[in-house]
Amino acid sequence: MSRPPRHAAVRFWRDPDLPEVEVRRSSYNEETFRRHTHAAYSIGIMDGGAASFMLEGAPHRAVAGQLVLIEPDRVHACNPDRDTFFAYRMFYVDPAWLAELAGQAEGQAELATTAETPDRPTPASARGASGERTESGTRAESGERDEPGASGLPADCVRPAPLPRFRAPVVDCAQSMAAWSALYDAVSRGGSVLEKQSLLVQAAELLLARHCLPVSGACPGRLADAAADAPQPRPAAVPPFETAVPPETTVIVEAVRRHLRDHMADPVRLDDLARLAGRSRCHLLRMFQQATGLSPHAYQTQLRVEAAKGLLAAGHSISHVAAETGFSDQSHFSRVFRDLTGATPRQYQQGGAEGVAPGTADTTGSEA
Repeated sequence: MSRPPRHAAVRFWRDPDLPEVEVRRSSYNEETFRRHTHAAYSIGIMDGGAASFMLEGAPHRAVAGQLVLIEPDRVHACNPDRDTFFAYRMFYVDPAWLAELAGQAEGQAELATTAETPDRPTPASARGASGERTESGTRAESGERDEPGASGLPADCVRPAPLPRFRAPVVDCAQSMAAWSALYDAVSRGGSVLEKQSLLVQAAELLLARHCLPVSGACPGRLADAAADAPQPRPAAVPPFETAVPPETTVIVEAVRRHLRDHMADPVRLDDLARLAGRSRCHLLRMFQQATGLSPHAYQTQLRVEAAKGLLAAGHSISHVAAETGFSDQSHFSRVFRDLTGATPRQYQQGGAEGVAPGTADTTGSEA
């Protein structure tokens, strides 16, 4: 059960020039977060203190000067160590954007490799019907040239972008720390569009090269080689429930997740979910927990909070957001929102408060 902190400082930046990322600065000294997830990649800079956290059942600890990396939809709970505090800056990065960037980087590296080796033999499949080498080396036998995909890469390299996976949840890397800190500075002081966008791409590319596993499914390139050459932490173990979930369970759980998404604000009965899954209530609960790390109720609550963040950022009143996202009342909404985000709805909507004086934590529905 979470407790109001004696001191908290929370601030958010949602920069219209960078729709791909939300930036946050926070510090806590006696806060306990519930187990929760984020829809985005969470890239955190530990600025002070120490934090112990559970990430899908495995314990981790981060101290000042380290980076914390958490993938989307990973169940975790970060808490300051006992009798201490922790301060951090966090970047919530859009998964689709990062995956696209990863695919572009690998594809461009492959094109660069091709350009550097012009004398290598041309495969038969790259020759036209006459047997002569085509301009692009990618003509079919009919002589037609392959059209590039929307990303500018050859069509045979354009595939749905797989989501990058981090090698470890806690890393030491001064260069990455400096890159994300530079982005934070530019956002917080209102730098130019070009500066902010350039810093974001540079920080993300460094993240992909040094701290992510090679992206499978994209065209092979030298991004993975660069990652291999850089100092690498030991790869994190894949959570047990990722490899232990049978295909049938995956299908059933996805159907339940889809139903919960479609009925995010509605009261959903466990009986209805069990009927949808074709399993008993107890069996369904075990299956869902094993596959997602959350109960169906906790998963729906997480969906509601994510939807609430969008409505708050759009300027809707807190009472309206509470009603639209299915919470029983504003007080309930404020309590749950704070437990899962570490900020009150008002702090999130207004971009945060520099600090909350001792004994004045914003925890009531009327003050949310």
